[in-house]
Amino acid sequence: QPCRRMRPITAVVAAVVATVAAGPGCLVVDTAPARHAHPTAPAPARDTDEVTVTWIGHATCLIGVAGHWFLTDPVLGRRIAGVLPRRIAAGIDPADLPPLDAVLISHAHFDHLDLPSLREVDAPVVLVPPGVAGLLPDDVAPRATAVDTWGTWRRGDVTITAVPASHGDGRWGVDVWRRHAHTGWVIEVGDRTIYFAGDTGYVPAQARALRARFHVDVALIPVGPAGRPRWVEWLRRRVHATPSQAMALFEDTGAQWMVPIHYGTFFEDLDHEAPVLRAAIAEHELDRRVRVLAVGDTAAFLY
Repeated sequence: QPCRRMRPITAVVAAVVATVAAGPGCLVVDTAPARHAHPTAPAPARDTDEVTVTWIGHATCLIGVAGHWFLTDPVLGRRIAGVLPRRIAAGIDPADLPPLDAVLISHAHFDHLDLPSLREVDAPVVLVPPGVAGLLPDDVAPRATAVDTWGTWRRGDVTITAVPASHGDGRWGVDVWRRHAHTGWVIEVGDRTIYFAGDTGYVPAQARALRARFHVDVALIPVGPAGRPRWVEWLRRRVHATPSQAMALFEDTGAQWMVPIHYGTFFEDLDHEAPVLRAAIAEHELDRRVRVLAVGDTAAFLY
């Protein structure tokens, strides 16, 4: 198995390669302790029409709907690959997680597929794109189910569909041969639908395809790294949406509400990215429909 415990030097190289692969200007060199998050303890939905989203940081979100719980891209430690530090602490302790129905992994990059966190999270099912399955350690692999694009996983009243995303497939930044290793996810419970975009660039055709198949209630869409020079944003346009592009993606999907994710945690400081995000929200006149959360806070969407 290629994912057995890495030697320290391998972990260092992995973190640096993953950071550089995320785009120019990403390398974090400060060693200041992470800020303290202010978590709101997740509580069961008060009725079946309520959807709750707790932003734990970066692309890690706890989603609650009709008594079901889902965790996205769990990265709960203080560092990525033991090297790249968090700028703000995770918004929940793994011991405080409710009983999970499933963990959803969007792709193989180190800031989304964190093997120590995955081992720490108690979930009966881990859903992954097919190209990620071979990266899972022996103690996680038996719980994993690979779902290809537009494929579905069903249990009771829960249906989860893998949907298109525009991102990279590799884990190390140089393993360009890897395929089918990135995805978004749509969770359906009864008549409630949540879209987790994972990590993606803005591709209008993909958003239109999503809208044609689903009536999305809440969309979790990445907005960072934000505030980069325009030439950097242009180079990364196929893999990272800018905040303004994220707003366009949200509108194209037809979702009712959006929670911005994937910013202010590892690569850029929250104080740098938040103003760029809020400017994009104002530009698109979406103040009433976009819920900007502090790390650890929960938004409840009532119907």
